[in-house]
Amino acid sequence: MNKIKYSLLAISIIGFAVCMVLMQAQIIDFIINIIETKMLHRKLESLNKWKDYLFGTGYSLTVFFVMVWFFFIKNNFYASLCFLLSAAGIYLYTYTIFTPNHDGHDLLRFPMVVLLWGILAYVLVNRRYFAPLTHRLKGIKSCLSGNNFLNSSLFVFICGGLLGTLFFMYIFGTAILDFTYTDWLMSGGDLSQHYLGWRLFRNSSWYFPLGLMDNIVYPFKISIIYTDSIPLFAVIFKLLSPLLPLNFQYFGLFGILCYALQGGAGALIVKKIGGNVCQSIIGSMFFILSSVMILRLYFHTSLAAHFILLLCILLCLRENSGIKKQIFLWSCLLVLSVLIHLYYVPMVMIFMFFQLLRNYFLTKNLKNQCVVICVALLILIGTMFCLGAFYFAKTADDRGAFGSASANLNSFLNPMGMSRFIKDMPHISAFPHEGFAYLGLGMILFTLIIGGYMINQRTLLPIKVKSKTGWFPYISGIVLWFLLFSLSPTIAFNQHKLFTYPVLWPVDELWNIFRSTGRMLWPAFYIIIIFCIWYAVKLFSGKKAAIIMGVLLLIQWADLGYWFITKGNSFKTQVIWQTELASPVWSNLAHDYNHIFFMGDYTKLNSFLDLSANHKMTVNDAYLARTNTSKINEYKQKEKEYLTHNEPRDDTIYIFQDEEQALLFSEAGKGIHFFIIDDVFIGINSGKTYLDNYQY
Repeated sequence: MNKIKYSLLAISIIGFAVCMVLMQAQIIDFIINIIETKMLHRKLESLNKWKDYLFGTGYSLTVFFVMVWFFFIKNNFYASLCFLLSAAGIYLYTYTIFTPNHDGHDLLRFPMVVLLWGILAYVLVNRRYFAPLTHRLKGIKSCLSGNNFLNSSLFVFICGGLLGTLFFMYIFGTAILDFTYTDWLMSGGDLSQHYLGWRLFRNSSWYFPLGLMDNIVYPFKISIIYTDSIPLFAVIFKLLSPLLPLNFQYFGLFGILCYALQGGAGALIVKKIGGNVCQSIIGSMFFILSSVMILRLYFHTSLAAHFILLLCILLCLRENSGIKKQIFLWSCLLVLSVLIHLYYVPMVMIFMFFQLLRNYFLTKNLKNQCVVICVALLILIGTMFCLGAFYFAKTADDRGAFGSASANLNSFLNPMGMSRFIKDMPHISAFPHEGFAYLGLGMILFTLIIGGYMINQRTLLPIKVKSKTGWFPYISGIVLWFLLFSLSPTIAFNQHKLFTYPVLWPVDELWNIFRSTGRMLWPAFYIIIIFCIWYAVKLFSGKKAAIIMGVLLLIQWADLGYWFITKGNSFKTQVIWQTELASPVWSNLAHDYNHIFFMGDYTKLNSFLDLSANHKMTVNDAYLARTNTSKINEYKQKEKEYLTHNEPRDDTIYIFQDEEQALLFSEAGKGIHFFIIDDVFIGINSGKTYLDNYQY
């Protein structure tokens, strides 16, 4: 019996590994190529259906092997049986989603019922497994009673979260929270890139890695990471896509969640450093009134998730915990960073390094700290792989831009048009907003008050701390590190370049991935706020500290409020977006053709991406955060050579950069028909009756 058991277990593990390989995008393309060339000797029709079929088959076998694996490693037969039923229910539901051309609406009810019954049976059979949860619920219940709740961290977090939520609705209104209101996202720039990236990802076939999409740089595949479309939300809502309306956006939801978590995490930090409930609630508003956060929201949308940085700081303020908890917490923050925006990854890793350094001095156990780092990094790399971060995209091609997006020594004092009272200061950066970190007049006065007291008392801290085991030296190291990172490699004050230092090749290659080094100033921005609040809490009595913080908060709002309201008003006004491709014949073309091919630089990009998203077409080039420009241009050149000597492809609309480029192909091309529609020069394989009035 044991031989059979372990043989099946080995088969299931091997089968699981093989299936994970077979679900790779490149492997699926390779299999389809063999079927087309070696077996059928022709191109497959409905290529996406074939890709969905192969992915669905791999997914089915993967789920099967996982179920077998779990069944034989569990000792409790009933628990294993319940798991099998639950997994089968989940499988049936997700399989209908992974194969979008399959009509499974009636089938969806059955797996959900199976799943619910499976969970219920599992609870009945294994009640002892839920003892920790029951104990936690009892603890929450006792916390909710009487004054315990009003003094608890949960109450502080809820209050901070509510303040953040109310602030968001006051500034931005509620219209953008409508999931079906999408026109406000089509105003152009990065915001449109984020939204259109999500729409095309939603239409793309499923692959493994799950974050890949095949319709935005066709025929290549690229990850949803590089459209900055918040991969966490994009993957979840793609799974739910059959249940969602055609026009659907989640960026309003993301914004209000960012502010709720910003306020909640800020309140928890103030409480952690010694603030009472009143001080914690007031202190949370300094984080909510973050100038660097609101500048990013709905500009580089995913970069507004600054609650990740606050969670890192909160974790650094914790007492030394067990190795399992450290691995879990830091891994969660790294995974969350990848699922929102890669720029948070180096920030989280720097926090993790200094926290583990502190733990080493406390415990003298180097092995545990190395284990935490190694396991967390493995989980990070695994998550990036599952989202397709290593596919197609490369570091920025414009390497000369490295250093042009760094911070300035005046960044904390330079409002860049955001302040009512302080004038803008000069700078030399080509992208000054990347190094923006204006503290606000209230916080500047706060730092001056604290600094003046330290000078007067000739002391750095209001309380005595241990030099090695206290958190202050390590927080100071974090601030210094982020300052150096954000200012590099060109150190400048105002318009004066002080000096530039060379960066060695390996560091330069890695650093170029995160070339907007000015963003690394954000953690230092928040640590300054925390230090001032901590100093005030320790220095003054409870009421006095709360009054000082309240007054400075009013000054902060007086300084920044007008800019906040002005930005928010632009989102409160209802937008009606009109495509630049107004002619009705575009719909006819989209019905007859599958691909849009830009022969040169793309023109009217957002309108073409909208057209491709509406009709499930592909485009060969688009504006992305990171891409492989050389491969895209190489493929364009190959297509130009093909079009010079052959008739145009039957399924492709060729978009020419201008009339001059169209004339070149009209003279050399074979069988290509040219038309001008909405000032766009297109070429297709044959004339269409509905295009008679658009002949070139």
